[in-house]
Amino acid sequence: MRLGVIADIHGNLLALEAVLAKLDDLGVDRIVNLGDCASGPLWPAETVALLRSRGMSHVRGNHDRALGAPSPEGLGASDGFAWRALDADARSWLAGLPVELRLGEAFCFHAGPGCDDTYLMEEVRDGRLLPAPIATIEERLAGQAAPLMLCAHSHLARTVRLGSGTIVLNPGSVGNPAYHSLGPAHVAESGMPHARCAVVTTGAGIAAELHLVGYDWERAARQADANGRRDWAYALRTGQALPGG
Repeated sequence: MRLGVIADIHGNLLALEAVLAKLDDLGVDRIVNLGDCASGPLWPAETVALLRSRGMSHVRGNHDRALGAPSPEGLGASDGFAWRALDADARSWLAGLPVELRLGEAFCFHAGPGCDDTYLMEEVRDGRLLPAPIATIEERLAGQAAPLMLCAHSHLARTVRLGSGTIVLNPGSVGNPAYHSLGPAHVAESGMPHARCAVVTTGAGIAAELHLVGYDWERAARQADANGRRDWAYALRTGQALPGG
């Protein structure tokens, strides 16, 4: 099976359209979306509509869970924008997505098994999100087994092979290449404005491809600017977090 893997779309309709076109051209048999679909100052409603129109599998991200709140009060700026842009049916759909999913040899989740808001393949050092040692990843996955594990959340594309032979893959972010985060404070940066996705082939062994996909990120950045998010606009144009932002 050739499995297309996408994640962390964050309402970036233009990036999602480009990635889906790329995966269609590559001839994948199925697509799995690893969550965080809509939150961000771009096109939440249109993004969810496109996702629901396609016959793909989904798992829920932490921002999808947040959008199940009864009101936008107390939500962060990106979640609050998306909550107001989405109707109740779309919010319910996002919040009701499964936390985990098994597709053949692949064990799929947003951040970690049973958890949607901790890093699996990264760690914070000196205010930056950086690759974690393989031994650390193995400790975090203790008791879990699958030939292939697919994760997201960090927005940073990476593939590793554990001592057990398990392949762990993060496809990177479709729609948000850099961000600031709290607790502890850090930045994550892909370094490029391109959309990201992956293709995994299973059957006689596992092969993985990480893809960069061009799209009109300047238009996406203008949309973020129009909605008062200079930090997002900078990240969309550069793949870097806004200095001091």
